[in-house]
Amino acid sequence: MINTRSSLIKKYLYIVVLAIFALFIGPWLSTASAATGSSSPRVILNGRELDFEVPPIIENSRTLVPLRGIFEAMGANVDWNAASRVVTASKGAIAVILPVDSSTAIVNGNPCILDVPPRIVSGRTLAPLRFVGEAFGGRVTWDGKTKTVYISNASVDKPAAVKVNANQVNLRNGPSTLTAVVGRAGFGEIFEVLEEQDGWYRVSRGSETAWLAGWLVVAGPPAGTPEPEPQPQERIVVLDAGHGGFDPGASGNTLKEKDVNLKITQGVGELLAQKGVTVVYTRSDDRYVSLEERSSIANRLNASIFVSIHNNAGDLPSASGTETYFYAPASNLDLFAQREARAKLAKAIQTELVSMLLRKDRGVKEANLSVLRNTLMPSALVEVVFISNPMEEALLQNNDFINRAALGIANGIMAFMNDID
Repeated sequence: MINTRSSLIKKYLYIVVLAIFALFIGPWLSTASAATGSSSPRVILNGRELDFEVPPIIENSRTLVPLRGIFEAMGANVDWNAASRVVTASKGAIAVILPVDSSTAIVNGNPCILDVPPRIVSGRTLAPLRFVGEAFGGRVTWDGKTKTVYISNASVDKPAAVKVNANQVNLRNGPSTLTAVVGRAGFGEIFEVLEEQDGWYRVSRGSETAWLAGWLVVAGPPAGTPEPEPQPQERIVVLDAGHGGFDPGASGNTLKEKDVNLKITQGVGELLAQKGVTVVYTRSDDRYVSLEERSSIANRLNASIFVSIHNNAGDLPSASGTETYFYAPASNLDLFAQREARAKLAKAIQTELVSMLLRKDRGVKEANLSVLRNTLMPSALVEVVFISNPMEEALLQNNDFINRAALGIANGIMAFMNDID
């Protein structure tokens, strides 16, 4: 009897505790659940909210969104290879290859480094927001207060011509910010428009075509505007920062050649731009560009000069100094016809660089290097100093030394151009 009464009391107390829990804790759980659900970002494409079987997520401060749903809403064709776990998508001039769990995507044959790798969630591929939104020409904005992603890739009317409305814009080989840069255009430059896609314009420059972002231009002069007076042909200098991306080049104790090359190259470009020279970079960030593409960029632009910038490495840590290369063998008649100009360009850079750096003068040399062999204009490859030499690696960590290296190369290029005027 006592045991029965004790059991009833325990059951009664248990029910009371559950009631109190439901009264006070239940609403909190409901609110937390609602908050969790509301934390999933919304995606609005061209003013229309998209619905997904698997919602976007925020992971380590990065937003991952369903790739197929957005790509198809933007008009792309999407395929999934389960065996290789690779997504391929295409639309117009753009082709995208996206391996799951890889931080490198391929856009029109060019590697594109992702913030975070794509991953599979509940049988759907989620990928970084900005890549997905921009891959096929979209402009992506993020409203942190409402956790809303806005993507715009709406088509616009095609004008006959457009005028660049920014200080400098990229010309690309496809209608997307993820495609390769094939040139640059300055403020006020006017282009004939050949076609429009997703707010991008395919324009012509001489015999070449490229894509311009529509939000960086305004409609050009109306039909019937008198043609401007012919101007002297623009001289373009293509600067090539050696290595990049998964190709680090040589390494010192702390420095990677690809990083130093890029820093010096950008310094050279800034100095040349100040003198009114049009500069195009084969890469302007840490990305891989094939040797063949580096030459092709210069050839497509019909550049006046091509200069590839590197730092050397030797078997012995004592190896030091500066050297510059050219290539113009008698066995290649096209290059041999430029032999004097190519040798003069290399000598001008070597002379100015040694004068600025005061390192050992290793001289001008001739070598069958890809970027020298495949460029159609006077070209040179400079090895600034030896990153494998501890003393010279320490110099490369000094901003003053980097600036003097850039000034030496820029002075050499200007000396060459002034000499052939």
